Amino acid sequence: MYQDDLTPKEDNNSKHLINRFNKMVENQRFEYFESEEIERIIDHFCEKEDKKKIIKAFGLYEKLFPFSFQLNLKKAQVLIFFDRPNEALDKLKENSNSKNEDYLYTLSVAHSKLKNHTEAIKILEELLLTNETNEEVISSLANEYQIIGNYSSANDMIEKLLLLDSVNEFYWFTYILSSEVEENSNRAIEFIKKFIKIHPYNFEAWFYLGVAYQRKDDHLNAIEAFDYTIYIKEDFEKAYINKADSLSELGYYQNAIDSCLESLKYKEANAAIYYDIGDYYEKLDNLEKAKSYFHKSIKKDENFEESWFALALILDLQGQHLEASYHIKKAIDIDPTNVDFLFSYAQIHEKVGFIKEAEIAYRKVLELDEFDTETWLNYSHLLSQYESYSEAINLLKRAIKIDPKKAELSYRISAYLFKSGNDELGLQFFKEALIINYDKNEEFFSYMPSVKSNIILLNLLTKHKK
Repeated sequence: MYQDDLTPKEDNNSKHLINRFNKMVENQRFEYFESEEIERIIDHFCEKEDKKKIIKAFGLYEKLFPFSFQLNLKKAQVLIFFDRPNEALDKLKENSNSKNEDYLYTLSVAHSKLKNHTEAIKILEELLLTNETNEEVISSLANEYQIIGNYSSANDMIEKLLLLDSVNEFYWFTYILSSEVEENSNRAIEFIKKFIKIHPYNFEAWFYLGVAYQRKDDHLNAIEAFDYTIYIKEDFEKAYINKADSLSELGYYQNAIDSCLESLKYKEANAAIYYDIGDYYEKLDNLEKAKSYFHKSIKKDENFEESWFALALILDLQGQHLEASYHIKKAIDIDPTNVDFLFSYAQIHEKVGFIKEAEIAYRKVLELDEFDTETWLNYSHLLSQYESYSEAINLLKRAIKIDPKKAELSYRISAYLFKSGNDELGLQFFKEALIINYDKNEEFFSYMPSVKSNIILLNLLTKHKK
């Protein structure tokens, strides 16, 4: 519907055209415009969502070219733009015998908007027969196939697009994702290999070959592909970052750091890359270096919540719980619904004796994810230590009602019941836990080693052992 990027001269012409139209409207006088000019005016005001000017432009169109086929087509396109596909379809039916490519393409878009995807595909396939290299049609077909879950056919279309435009990063990225959804990453790898045989110096192809290997956890081949990418285009910083990720997956953390630092020769550092370097140093147990890079990350972007979180975890590990508390609060301020942040906040505040704060955080986690077993267990432990076993038992009864198939919950409530002197009900929950998952009984005994010699429990274990 809209034109591609304009040259400076075309841009000036467009500004002049819009100014002419605006003056005509302001002065309430008539002026002649070519039909193509009016369509450009309509496109301009669609982008501005200026409905009054669009109506004025159509009024001029109807006055100058009342029987124009393009007039009806443009009206349909504008109706689609403003999300009125039913009206657009009615307008298009006025020229139902047309074989015009723009008409058919607009018809397919209207059907797609109305979720008539089979009809949209039928029209697009017909269009493709007349013009096999029309990227807009091929791209739309790929999208329609994806919508109906036909990822194999979608990938056929994306491969056509890549053969037509191999430097379009969006096509490559979409192809990798679509192949993954199709669960056929081997197809992507084979296609890219064949493509590289024809275009051996296409750095995008080498890069996305590496990405395809990464998706398969084949990191050695991924690293090789990224090395070829760098050989062809030394300043392609994404290749260094992805290579670092694969090196990290193989445990080569120092090499991963080196690759990230190498990328900084070609692109200014941002918060994400400093975070990655900090993460690799943390994996090397070089916590001071890790902290320094997390701090650098925050200096680049104080809203980069992952760096605040990483610092909180390291400070907590180093016993600096109050500092950890400050950093985890900063992370939560940025992302208040992140359950990992809230869970860590609860743990850190429990350590420093801020029990109410810890309780509030645990409750918030469970509001966001009531199936978070670890949070139910941690919260119940806190209640058992600072409130009562009765509170902890009641909490886990709620948890079991929500998620009855989690053996860990039944084992833990059993332990609390034994500790509170209710052996009979404790045995009942222990039996239920054994039925759900026998092997997890070790967690029960590690939490409550004092009953390891309990004859009744040992008999139950023998009875339920498969």
